Amino acid sequence: MSWGAALCIAIALRAIGVAVARKARPEASWRELVLGSGSWRIPMTIVLVPVSFVLALGLAVGQLWCALLLAPLALLLAPWLVARHVLIPLGLPRAAYFAAWLSDWTWRADRRGGAALAAAWALCRARRPGAAVEAWVSERIERGGERAGAGPAPSSASAVPLRGAGIAAGAMLAAHRGDVEGARALFDSVAGLDERACPREARRVAAGWLAAEAASRGDWPAVLERAREGGGRALSLLGAVAARLLGEAPAPGALELWLRWLAAPHRRATLPLVRRALAAGEGAPPPQPEEPEPCAAAIAEGDLWSRAVLLHATMLLRPSGKVSGDDLRRLGGAWDAALDDERAQAELRERAQLLGASGAQAALGPLSRAVEEDLAAALRAARVPREAWDDLGGTIGRTRRRLRDELLAEVELACDALRRRVDEKRELPALSEWREWISLRAQYEAAAALVGAELRRLAFPKVHADVCHAAVWLFNARKERAIANAMFRWLLAEAEALEDARLAGLQRGNVGCGV
Repeated sequence: MSWGAALCIAIALRAIGVAVARKARPEASWRELVLGSGSWRIPMTIVLVPVSFVLALGLAVGQLWCALLLAPLALLLAPWLVARHVLIPLGLPRAAYFAAWLSDWTWRADRRGGAALAAAWALCRARRPGAAVEAWVSERIERGGERAGAGPAPSSASAVPLRGAGIAAGAMLAAHRGDVEGARALFDSVAGLDERACPREARRVAAGWLAAEAASRGDWPAVLERAREGGGRALSLLGAVAARLLGEAPAPGALELWLRWLAAPHRRATLPLVRRALAAGEGAPPPQPEEPEPCAAAIAEGDLWSRAVLLHATMLLRPSGKVSGDDLRRLGGAWDAALDDERAQAELRERAQLLGASGAQAALGPLSRAVEEDLAAALRAARVPREAWDDLGGTIGRTRRRLRDELLAEVELACDALRRRVDEKRELPALSEWREWISLRAQYEAAAALVGAELRRLAFPKVHADVCHAAVWLFNARKERAIANAMFRWLLAEAEALEDARLAGLQRGNVGCGV
């Protein structure tokens, strides 16, 4: 094939790439589409691959000067590989940024976000990063990082819209600053974006970080769940380790585990995990002994009041993660029995007469409210889902209503704050807009998990109205179509789950507007 024919083929492929990019990003200018991203590297690749091959042959026969030309060609032909395996491990944020910015094969329409992610990742790997370097990386993330169709210089006036790689970059920067909860929330939110707005590499990096972070705190069920989604050799190894530690069938054998370890990166760091998984064996983990009812033997038979007080004190002394649904049910039943016991009420009446109080109910009312407040606080701290603790008892029922009212009021306050800011057109950086949205979504979902479908049906009309209002503003006025589309998609899924045909139809139209 002649060079002229190759050039014609490259131009034709570039025209197809521009047409596809125009359909995915109708708001982008033609100059940005033609020069800024996509398959512009096809002509360069067709030219440089043969040149690189000739230089490699020259190096093979002893022409050492060819190595001086091969190094920059490697950066041009495979910039993300150079950034990922050389510049990021060396902790060079600026070099990683500019190398990843060349990698439009990997990042496509989110080249700015991919470059920012590489810089933030390299910042995490740097030994002694200075404050100036961190500020430089933060500026690339917050202010957009590049002008449309121009070079990688930042511009606050014309920042490109936030997409999946940019969100992952913000998460990586939060992890560098020690905000693990914030980084976890941002990385987890990457999965909610449309595939057209989130490069596959950004999803892979997010899944790998989430799995590694979960493994660091011993949350092996979360590791296994991430590994089932797929995401590279390291995630495959962590999934195998989690399966053996949890006794999940079919657990990988020793040979398979060693092969995954050999294929994965960071073998020295992961070797203790592999040895621990091998020591655990392929069978199910040993059953944990059941904890007896706290101090049940120290309570006299029929002393319902002492039993309720002792169970209550035991719950308050336990760490929040150790309170289970059965504990709460048992405590609720104990208080129901104690408050309804005739002997206990007679003792209270007698005590009230001695103290000159109006009666037993004057003491029972505040006591009952205090019990419900403690139960509600324990539920919120332990995040026990409703199906694990709810029953038909009076104490649990009153606690559920109290908790529902509190959570509903908090969700509505957050929605009001979002609506007020949008109405006043107080703009935040795109990443901060996204943080506010995922915080509201997490608050709603946590409340729904605690209280159940009842709260979802009560809160969703308010949430839908205010979130949709904000998403429309982001889509039309701010041109942040990717994050607005993610908000529309969540509203659609929630409307369908609640079988609200009217709101679901509205959100289908919004989702259809694209990214």
